[in-house]
Amino acid sequence: MTKKNKTNNSSTTTKTSASWSFQKVLDFFAYIGTACIAIALIFGLAFGGTNVGNAFNTIGQCIAYIISMIMAAFWVRRKRQIGWLIAYIVFVVVIVVMYILNIAL
Repeated sequence: MTKKNKTNNSSTTTKTSASWSFQKVLDFFAYIGTACIAIALIFGLAFGGTNVGNAFNTIGQCIAYIISMIMAAFWVRRKRQIGWLIAYIVFVVVIVVMYILNIAL
């Protein structure tokens, strides 16, 4: 949070504004993904695998996969070797294709 001081004549007011960084957004999506998985598990336990529970589970898994791929991309970027990059691209393509096929079937 950032504090800005404004001076109007002799009075001072302090304003705080929310600043969003990439890490904060990623943390927020991780929280939402965790919440979706928890809701899916609760629905699965209470109602025995409903469509609503499956939908929350799918959303939570999708968010978890995306966050994992983003964090892995930063790791690969720091390594700066082509082998890690090629393996990462293959892994991401496999995950995306298999996830889409799993939903479609």
